[in-house]
Amino acid sequence: MSASPEQIRATADSYIAALVAGDLEAVLDLYAENATVEDPVGNGTVHEGKAAIREFYSSVVALKIEGEVLEARVCGHDLLFNFEITTHFDENSSATINVWDLMTHDEQGKVASMRAYWTPENMR
Repeated sequence: MSASPEQIRATADSYIAALVAGDLEAVLDLYAENATVEDPVGNGTVHEGKAAIREFYSSVVALKIEGEVLEARVCGHDLLFNFEITTHFDENSSATINVWDLMTHDEQGKVASMRAYWTPENMR
């Protein structure tokens, strides 16, 4: 049975909620075993498989993050969504970034590939 558009769309909210909660296991649960993550696109690094994805996200979830999904679209097995996250480094220092993620889902509704589109121009 294939994942429904609603299930695929829910991935965006689950992803941001897991990042905000600092919940590494919840982030990893969204991904298929042999998934790939390229964040940001064009940096030359593709994290492949759960171990590599765990290593990538372990430093991300350690940060104090606020975030929200701004827009999401589902086309077939693809989820394209725009979100902003603010990372608080200390009480006087933070950075906000606007990102578009493209997540392709497998038949079970797990993320098979994630590509994040952002550059330093998208930070403030």
